[in-house]
Amino acid sequence: MTSREKLDQWSYFEERGLADRFECAWVEAPDYRAAVTALRAEKETLACDLNQARRWYLPYSEENVVWVSEQSLNWIKMLTVSGSLPWRALESLPQPNGRAYHLTYNDGEFSEPVYVNGGEWEDIPADQWDRPRQEGAGLVGSSDIAREMNFYLAALAYTTGRFIDDTWFATPGLLCRIPDGAWPRE
Repeated sequence: MTSREKLDQWSYFEERGLADRFECAWVEAPDYRAAVTALRAEKETLACDLNQARRWYLPYSEENVVWVSEQSLNWIKMLTVSGSLPWRALESLPQPNGRAYHLTYNDGEFSEPVYVNGGEWEDIPADQWDRPRQEGAGLVGSSDIAREMNFYLAALAYTTGRFIDDTWFATPGLLCRIPDGAWPRE
């Protein structure tokens, strides 16, 4: 695999019809099942990979459905399939002194990833942007949005230890409906 192919992560979401609205969190945690419990969604789950979970992809739905799975050793990923992720939950999900990142793209606009460190919201350390910048991650992609998302996704991949590829979508996980009232809405 060439470095250019490795850095072209956004195309996997485009190919699967998951690029209209994107919301994902990467959380430093030893077990994705514990995160499901912390999200208060343990009673309404379905074991599946993301290839299967994408059948429920309704980006602008009122129902909050999240797919949770292992990212790498001591990291989990939580991809919003429907509605939105209760981002306030990120403060309580990481292991003690752990980190969490949250990245969103919505209807043509994206936001720089946000960062929780030890339960506190902080700016992402500047050095986490160095390697993706040096490797040209922001130059990979067929559109401005793809290039921006590839830059952010590369920074998160270097931090969490795993790039998005076909196996990322085939990783076993749990599709979780977050019950109404489980988290305050913003």
